[in-house]
Amino acid sequence: MAVQPNGSFKLERRITTSMKYLILISLLLQQVSFSQSTLKTIERNGYSISYPSTLRLDETGKNSTEFSLYTEKKDANDNFIENINLMIQDLKGLNIDLNKFVELTENQIANAGKLISNERIKKNNIEYQVMIYEAKMRGFDLKFLQYDFVKNEKAYFITYSAKKDEFDDYFKQMQEIMNSFKFN
Repeated sequence: MAVQPNGSFKLERRITTSMKYLILISLLLQQVSFSQSTLKTIERNGYSISYPSTLRLDETGKNSTEFSLYTEKKDANDNFIENINLMIQDLKGLNIDLNKFVELTENQIANAGKLISNERIKKNNIEYQVMIYEAKMRGFDLKFLQYDFVKNEKAYFITYSAKKDEFDDYFKQMQEIMNSFKFN
C-alpha cells in the first residue's frame, strides 16, 4: 500500500485496526453467551451448583454420592473418567465443626496419600477448606481437589478426581464448577 500525501494510509490503518477489535469483541461475546447458555444447575437439599451441559450427570447415588459429573472419554484407551462428586455426611450429635472435620480428613489423607495444599477460604460469609492431595487408588495415581463445608450438622465435601498426569487438563473448568457451589 503506497503512502498517500492526503493521509488516507493512516485512515485505512485505523479502520483495519478498528475492524480487528470489533471482530475480536464479537467472537468473545459469542463465546461468553454460548458458555452461559449451556450451563445447567442442580438445586436441592439446601444447596445449588452449576455445571456445563458437556458433563454427564449421574444422580443414582452410587458410592454414597449426591451426584457425580463425568467428563467424556478422550479415546478408547481412556481408562479413568475425570469427575466431580458431592457427598453429604450427617454429623448430628457428633459435635464436629469444620476444624474437626478438616482434621479428620487430613488424617485420612495422610494414611492413604500425600497432602499437597491446604487452605481455609471465607467467601460470602461461608467458610470452607480447600485441599489438593494425591493418592493411589484402584491402581491409578490420582490427584484430587476437595472443598469441605460443615453446615447444620452436616459435612458437604465436593471432590474433583483425575489421573495425576491429567489433573491440570481439567483443573480450571472443575474449579469453576466447584466455586459455583452455594447454600440456598
